[in-house]
Amino acid sequence: MSSKPSLACRHPKVIMIFDNEDDILGAASIIAEQVEDYRTLSASVDIGEKIKELKPSVILFALATVEKSIELYTKVITDKNLDYPHQSILLCKNRESGVAFRCCIKGLFDNYFVYQPLYEKFRLKMIVHNGLLISQTTEQYIGYQEEQLENVDKDLAQLIDDGGACKQSLLNSIDRCKKNLNESNEAMIENEVDTKQDSKQLIDRINKQHIEPLLAELECNIKITLDNMINQLIAKQGGLTDLKEQTSLKNKVQVPEQAKIIEALAVAPAQQTSHNDAIEQTELKKILVVEDNLLYRNMLVNILEKEQFNVDAADDGLHALKKIKQNNYSLVLMDLFMPNLDGINATKQIKSASGRKKLPIIALTGNKNKELIKTWAEQGLKGYILKPSSKSEILEAVHRIIN
Repeated sequence: MSSKPSLACRHPKVIMIFDNEDDILGAASIIAEQVEDYRTLSASVDIGEKIKELKPSVILFALATVEKSIELYTKVITDKNLDYPHQSILLCKNRESGVAFRCCIKGLFDNYFVYQPLYEKFRLKMIVHNGLLISQTTEQYIGYQEEQLENVDKDLAQLIDDGGACKQSLLNSIDRCKKNLNESNEAMIENEVDTKQDSKQLIDRINKQHIEPLLAELECNIKITLDNMINQLIAKQGGLTDLKEQTSLKNKVQVPEQAKIIEALAVAPAQQTSHNDAIEQTELKKILVVEDNLLYRNMLVNILEKEQFNVDAADDGLHALKKIKQNNYSLVLMDLFMPNLDGINATKQIKSASGRKKLPIIALTGNKNKELIKTWAEQGLKGYILKPSSKSEILEAVHRIIN
């Protein structure tokens, strides 16, 4: 699979239309991993002619606003540049998800996906996958192979396979039932003149010859499959309980382990440099991004690097403490909920460390709990960026502190 979006694929099955390349980097790279016949196109004046020439099966609209995507899609259809069966997918910011949902319910777009912020990588892949299946024949799009899927526990993989087989068995049995009933109806019509059977006898015969055997087979198949699935679920129950507890802990601001903090701060004196001295010695602005979500972290790093900042990254508070002790940063962007050490406690430790009291920290958070934000602000925040956020909002907050 390609690792980058293809800008020169001659006959793409999937295209993404955008008006700001920075906004689509994360979503574009995800689709490029999935579909080789993929291309990104800028929403230029001749986009309609390009669509008419390429005839893609799946079109993703990733313009700055939902309104702009609606206007472009409507224009392309009105101009008869999109007059063949296709799947249209609307990409939107989280704050416009309600409008996007309405667009799909009303039948304008076939599906929508929130790509800012970009959290559900596999849901985007699923939407594109389904779009290709619907709009193309099986011979044209073979879908995912086993080796392309995310590795999971062997028992869980078997549970998924059994569940899929159970559903398919149900659908096949229903299809056979419909087919046999149709054949019975045709036979009834053909023999309607000659038959002398009354309605009750006819119904009894249909039940015994067609419906009862099919229902018995269906019940047996479902029972066997479900029994196997239930046994596997029981075996998994302990593991799922542990997972639930871990998830609950992750979404709480936890008291940090003092030993780990001491270890993170225990850096050789030779590596420590006064933060204020370092800022005076160099004009290069170095920023640390502390975020446990890989996609959002990469997006922030990319945006800042394009603005000529020297950017470093950490995936949790403990990792951030180690980097701050070893480097001199002009600014830190800090997420709230992270494993090992959350944003509030990491900020507290940074501010209490020698030479780091004036290091500016901007909060990254989608949490609207005012008390929690107030508690964090009391530790010495210089500002905050509310998720989801646009490139301009991020840079405005950064430049306000840096400058």
